[in-house]
Amino acid sequence: MPQNELISTLWMEFRELARINGGYAEARILHTAVELGIFDALDASGHTAPELATRLDTDSGATELLLNALVAMRLVRKSRDTFRETDVSRTMLTSEAPTSYANMVRFDSALWPLWDRLPDTIRRGTPAREPDAFQSNTDDTARFIGAMDSLVRARGDASILAEHLDLAGATHILDVGSGPGTYPIELCRRHPNLKATIADLPGTLAVTQRYVAASGLEDRITLVPCDYRRDPLPSNCDVALLSNVIHGEDDATNRALMRRVFDALNPGGRILIKDHITDESGTSPAVAAIFSITMLLFTRGRDYSFPEVRDWLVEAGFERVEVDALPPGLASSLVVAYK
Repeated sequence: MPQNELISTLWMEFRELARINGGYAEARILHTAVELGIFDALDASGHTAPELATRLDTDSGATELLLNALVAMRLVRKSRDTFRETDVSRTMLTSEAPTSYANMVRFDSALWPLWDRLPDTIRRGTPAREPDAFQSNTDDTARFIGAMDSLVRARGDASILAEHLDLAGATHILDVGSGPGTYPIELCRRHPNLKATIADLPGTLAVTQRYVAASGLEDRITLVPCDYRRDPLPSNCDVALLSNVIHGEDDATNRALMRRVFDALNPGGRILIKDHITDESGTSPAVAAIFSITMLLFTRGRDYSFPEVRDWLVEAGFERVEVDALPPGLASSLVVAYK
């Protein structure tokens, strides 16, 4: 390679390396802005930094620097000395927006101390915190469940999945480890004859109940306290959904879970596993390989390849195991198998 081309290539590689190395700065700026209520305080009319600092009880000069950084990140607009919301900040970063991503940002911010312990986690192969599904206290549980709902709403997962699935003939869906119930709520809205059962931990269901009540679907969605790691699952269902469940568990737990799902399904029923599904190398898609490190910090799981998932399902008795890439915008795939 000619010297000038080599220099150009190395410069491009350096820029990407520097971007990766400094990525934490933008993340922490976003975390801080959400925590302080910056986006909730902004609007279309605009405010100066001193006005916002007075409202938020922050230092005026530091607040202006934070706002300038958010402008550079294209999350805030600035005209002269006035700061205004953007379409993205209004629809995804204000607390009350229907598609707000703010709860996911708050959850990621709460995980920040765990990343400082990643070297020890790699050395020992054990999580940086007890993998308790955030059940140790009610604040942790509510933050985690709120984050899961926030992520699905902001990205549109439930709507996209509902449009993608053919549920003709199904009358009862079981959502295992549902969290906020965002998927069964959307599916029941789309299919008037569909009823749903949500099986999850008691601490989680105390939060789930609020989301179901707000949906107005309490007569069609049943909450059943259940630890899918050891308890039999509610039976007599046509479809069983496991969305973002398997990546939180180890191989043995997932094998046993597939057998429980098989027992819960009616003959001819199907299981739907929505999750990051990697290739056999474990390196693609990139989002899955990177997400496995997140899982390493607070679960016993990781992202799995299709051959691994297929093996669990076949061993449990399922047939016609298929994987289907979901529409663009979603990072997950959908594994489907039949009883």
